[in-house]
Amino acid sequence: MKLFVPALFFFITYPGFSQINNGDTTIKGVLVSFSYATSIFPPGWQPAPINAKSTGIDITEIERSELIIVMALKKYPVPVLQKNLRAVYFLKEMTFYNVGYGGTNTTDALYLTNNGVAEGYTNLYLEQTFHHEYSSILYRNYSSFFDEAAWKKANITGFDYNDPEAGVGAIRNNQSSQDLDTALCAKGFLTQYSLSGMENDINTFAQNLFRASDNFWNYVGRYPSINKKTKLLISFYNKIDPVFTESYFRKLIN
Repeated sequence: MKLFVPALFFFITYPGFSQINNGDTTIKGVLVSFSYATSIFPPGWQPAPINAKSTGIDITEIERSELIIVMALKKYPVPVLQKNLRAVYFLKEMTFYNVGYGGTNTTDALYLTNNGVAEGYTNLYLEQTFHHEYSSILYRNYSSFFDEAAWKKANITGFDYNDPEAGVGAIRNNQSSQDLDTALCAKGFLTQYSLSGMENDINTFAQNLFRASDNFWNYVGRYPSINKKTKLLISFYNKIDPVFTESYFRKLIN
């Protein structure tokens, strides 16, 4: 995905935003960190087979990352953030299982990589990755709100999510494209990556609800299964907080 990014950015003043040290901030009660230390990852991620490795974000990307995270966080009511998200860590790169990751999550934290626009880390990609990963936390925390049976019923007959490694295999095998695919939409899936697991499928819809790719809402209107899954996910978010309605998502400013 490509999106033009202006060369000049400015410091944002936003309610709930405060500067800490080393470029770290708090936004709406969420720590946003640009400081890397191995301790940001859970201890269990350090040894094999996970072998968590990372490098700190380039200082030139901190200001743009702040701009993007403010845009992302303001789309959620404060209580939804306070109950479910402690921190967001920005890194230049990270690998697990010797595979590069654009983002991942724990029970209450997100880890996002940003290696510059030239490497594909556009504003669109970064914000969508935030919503993608945060939806996993919400999916786990409010699993009773999600109609799994109805979601699976929206898939084509006989389909079974095929990646036992929950996305790692898809990334390793170069089957992790997040570009909207009309051939797959006709079958109820937005992207290639959606096929790799139900949670990944949910993540991909979530990232488009909060930061829509071009034509997403057109595809919601065109393909019945895409429409059904979108409504199911909106219902899930609406149970978390009533502000989340279809009208709310359609009016979000990208």
